[in-house]
Amino acid sequence: MTEGSLSRLPRENIELPGGSAVLRRRSLVSDDAFIDAVAADVEHLGEWLRWAQHPPTREETEGFRAEQDADWDAGRSFVYVLTPADRFDKVLGGGAMFPNGEDGVLEIGYWVCSPATGRGLATRAAAALTEEGLGLPGVEAMEIHCDRANVRSAEIPPRIGYRLLRVEPDEPQTAAEAGQSMVWRHDGAGPRPLLQAP
Repeated sequence: MTEGSLSRLPRENIELPGGSAVLRRRSLVSDDAFIDAVAADVEHLGEWLRWAQHPPTREETEGFRAEQDADWDAGRSFVYVLTPADRFDKVLGGGAMFPNGEDGVLEIGYWVCSPATGRGLATRAAAALTEEGLGLPGVEAMEIHCDRANVRSAEIPPRIGYRLLRVEPDEPQTAAEAGQSMVWRHDGAGPRPLLQAP
């Protein structure tokens, strides 16, 4: 998508296949739950996420949530937090859909806290966001941009039907990044993402 807004908004709650976890609109989950999860896992999350380089303060968290809420309501970008299906007070990870400057394309991002890794949650979350995004009016393709050094994250796009478009130089945002961004795209052709996710 371009810098405009979508005419229809995505769902605020997206249940992942298997029913054990839900992507919830960020504002539906308490700031305390978000702060606790990120603060307890800064070493793991900060390796790849520039916004997780230090434990988040309450002021930062409230400010980001307010911005994310305004962007959601305006149809610009959509930030989710991943929680267990039966709890709003435990954060397992998160994801987002946002415009990348190309008309008809939404980019997604995803992250999982270290205690929840190895369970396929990132794969299922990325598949669910892809499916949701492709169902929105005006969206023709979804993209995932992933630093080449982030091997675990780079395994996810091909697993859910994305194809590698190119590898391009990109300014490193964290100490772990190599500065080579892999750009993956899913245009809706072929098997649907949710059917491929383990």
